Amino acid sequence: MRVLFICTANSCRSQMAEAWARRLFPPGWEAASAGLIRYPITEETRRAMAEVGIDMTGQHSKSIDAVDAAAFDLVVTLSEQAGRFLPRLVPPERHLHRPVPDPMGARGTPQEVAAAFATARDRIGDVVREVIRSLGGTPAG
Repeated sequence: MRVLFICTANSCRSQMAEAWARRLFPPGWEAASAGLIRYPITEETRRAMAEVGIDMTGQHSKSIDAVDAAAFDLVVTLSEQAGRFLPRLVPPERHLHRPVPDPMGARGTPQEVAAAFATARDRIGDVVREVIRSLGGTPAG
């Protein structure tokens, strides 16, 4: 099973989903991520994932132009923008739209910003578990 996670910039939400999938996907399943545009993965994203023991070493930002969406069994969009763009790339039966608020827009104290990233991280973990169950698998770990 191959799953592609897409968000707007591939700097946070879809990267978190890829990292969660690498941790939770059953053996033999593959995950990748991309964005409508490409922006470097933020330190806040890496920090939020490290808080739950997930290392994102080796992950890097990619544009949707760098991947072949047709090569994936399922494409999951995690932003409203990606959800509007994606129907042109894959048929509806291979598209799951699960928008998650973008923590990149969080403002406030460092603790409030970190909380926004943690909330997104946890919601995205739930989305990845939902994807696994919807495809007939059982989450690892």
